[in-house]
Amino acid sequence: MAFEMFKSRPEDSGEFKLFQGLINDELTVEDAVQWVIGATMDRLEGYGSGGTIDRADKITFMAILELAMRIDQAQYGPLVAFLKELKMYNAVDSTTGLVLKAQDGSWVWSHLPSLTTCARSIMAEFERHEDYLCDPNMDPEQQIRWAKINIFLAQSTQAADVKYTSSSQAFISDGMDESHIGLCGLRQIFEEGIPSEQLTSGVGLLGVCYWIICAGERLWENVLNGRQYNKYDGRPGEMFWSRQWRGFERERWNVWEQGLRDAKAACLPGQEDVQDLINRALSKMESLSSNPSSCL
Repeated sequence: MAFEMFKSRPEDSGEFKLFQGLINDELTVEDAVQWVIGATMDRLEGYGSGGTIDRADKITFMAILELAMRIDQAQYGPLVAFLKELKMYNAVDSTTGLVLKAQDGSWVWSHLPSLTTCARSIMAEFERHEDYLCDPNMDPEQQIRWAKINIFLAQSTQAADVKYTSSSQAFISDGMDESHIGLCGLRQIFEEGIPSEQLTSGVGLLGVCYWIICAGERLWENVLNGRQYNKYDGRPGEMFWSRQWRGFERERWNVWEQGLRDAKAACLPGQEDVQDLINRALSKMESLSSNPSSCL
């Protein structure tokens, strides 16, 4: 069945039901991985000459992300473990013996290209609404979904096995690392000149707080190693356009930290939950930055 049919209802896929069983201890991570490998290759074969590995692979990741947005974050462990196991394998063309690659050249599955593609696709649905970052009237269910996809991606990023070889190494071999999505969120919230009073009423601030809380060590390690991207991907926000930032810099980290302080000061009575989340994120940042070598 085509990926397009699962884009709106991934819960109808066999993969979704598989992952439900995984978080309920009805099967092992290895069993889930082998099932997905078999199902993906069968699906690719069924597509015929017009099919691509990207199309066959995306169903798995739309399902895992949809489930992550529905369950409690305490249940994410088996899903993260699934990603760690899946990336140990590669999809191989049975006729040539060559590893199958996604459209961007990434290997399926060791680079987990569809994790990034599907995550960005889901986030783009939120971004279609101009004021989604600060909309105090966003549907509560959508607020929860936004928070949970950020939490899951942050947990995946924190669990990644990242090896730094140089500051210009934008591509990290571990496909579980989604640091760039975290960077984009931090840029949108703290570098584009959005008033703090507006930030405290929207999901954008919640998302970056969860990134800091769940993946603060990874983000700080990126800073310590001066991890950079190309000029566009690592660009600063509008308020800091003159800076030469291209990724994770200490000066930029300080801007984010100050942004949290400003948001905390802007909280109004009745926003105690938001203030508590900010405090948790701020405490994590202050703890990390007070010990410069804490992640090395």
